[in-house]
Amino acid sequence: MSTVEHTYESVWLRPTRKARAARGQAFTQDDLASTAVAVADQDGLDDVSMRRVARELGITAMSLYWYVDTKEQLVELMVDRVFAEQKAPVGAGWRELLRSIGTDTLESYRAHPWFTHALGRPGTLPGPAQLNRWDDHVRALTDPGITPRLEREHVTLAVGTVKNFVLGYALNPAHGVLTPYARYPEVDQYLRDMVLSNGLDGIRSMAGLREQFTEDRFDDGLDIVLDGLQVRIFG
Repeated sequence: MSTVEHTYESVWLRPTRKARAARGQAFTQDDLASTAVAVADQDGLDDVSMRRVARELGITAMSLYWYVDTKEQLVELMVDRVFAEQKAPVGAGWRELLRSIGTDTLESYRAHPWFTHALGRPGTLPGPAQLNRWDDHVRALTDPGITPRLEREHVTLAVGTVKNFVLGYALNPAHGVLTPYARYPEVDQYLRDMVLSNGLDGIRSMAGLREQFTEDRFDDGLDIVLDGLQVRIFG
């Protein structure tokens, strides 16, 4: 069975470069990342290009190559810029801390819809802000001052499980599409017709529970995840 090998041409492996000047003012790697994030927030990740970001900064596209070699490296900077916005978790115990991590992660996805598609791309590496957030999580969840706390061997399982749930929740179109159906009678009629004409009696039996398909149930879902982790970790 063959394995796929990644070639790491990560921006974090490039030599550190000093800030360059444009229009009499120095612009930094963080300026580059912030500008690219603003473009993606407004128009989507596909619209992020060297030329577009350079235009927003008021410089030539060639100037960007002082900091990045490719768009993928630019996306790495963007991802780390979003991680830099995230807050350290707060809470008196591991459940509260994990809830804080989950809620903050969802806020990042909602503030930057492109972020879910930019994570974990082949050949990329975690940047300093992402590593700092992970360090925050480990320190908080294993802090001897909280009760109860997690053992270090359980941190990866716990945080990974919560973040996978949040990622799936953020990618689920239901929360962006189903919720406003009441304002679109033609969509509502389409769903009714599909259920009736295809004999989808299971869905039809839930006709009186419409809110189950439309309300934001993030907190309920996260509670189920945390309940499962409690059983798995503490028995």
